[in-house]
Amino acid sequence: MTHDEFLARVAERAGLSGPEEASRVARAVLGVVGERLGRRAVLRLAEDLPGPLEGMLRNDGPGQDFDEDALYARVAGREHVRPGFAVEHTGVVCQALAEALSEGALHRLHEDLPGPLGALFTPREVRERFEYVHVEATHHSLAEGHPGSQHPLSASRLERAHTHSVVRSDNPHGDTKLSSASGLTQEREHSSLSSASGLTQERQHSTLATGHPGARLARGDDED
Repeated sequence: MTHDEFLARVAERAGLSGPEEASRVARAVLGVVGERLGRRAVLRLAEDLPGPLEGMLRNDGPGQDFDEDALYARVAGREHVRPGFAVEHTGVVCQALAEALSEGALHRLHEDLPGPLGALFTPREVRERFEYVHVEATHHSLAEGHPGSQHPLSASRLERAHTHSVVRSDNPHGDTKLSSASGLTQEREHSSLSSASGLTQERQHSTLATGHPGARLARGDDED
């Protein structure tokens, strides 16, 4: 990570106006962190840091022993801001610094700053990306089964099908096919015509045998 990239992250995450303000905030925070670490610990981090950042951390004296609250108080004093801003700025700068370090350097830093102070130096978690898995289709038609199926319809076991299943028939829906000699529609039409014809004949027979409807005497009972 370059010095400019570091300042850009600090400015964006802390809502600062630009790199100049980010530099001022980073200098205040890292200066206090350097006081806590001491010269030897800072030199161990120098190899992973750009020159300007290493210079912000540099402390020629031994490390001072103070806790997290004292760290925030010192940052607020250097920045001349309220404690709330000091807490926010410290978190952002320490997080960005952790992202600039290698795993080995970050591990050493956590050893030098155990507990809550070390927890400040935790890189921001990268969001997990969705992994798109492409499945190569081996079958492309209904008769071959759905794409990727290893058990096509044509290879299904007939004995497992229920009694009226179409897979048990050699010619499923044969009675309704247009190619059938006598389709279901033809049978219904023929049945309807036969029924209508028979009904007409019965009515005619009934009329001739008994006279027209409303007649007082049937034709067979006509008086001589």
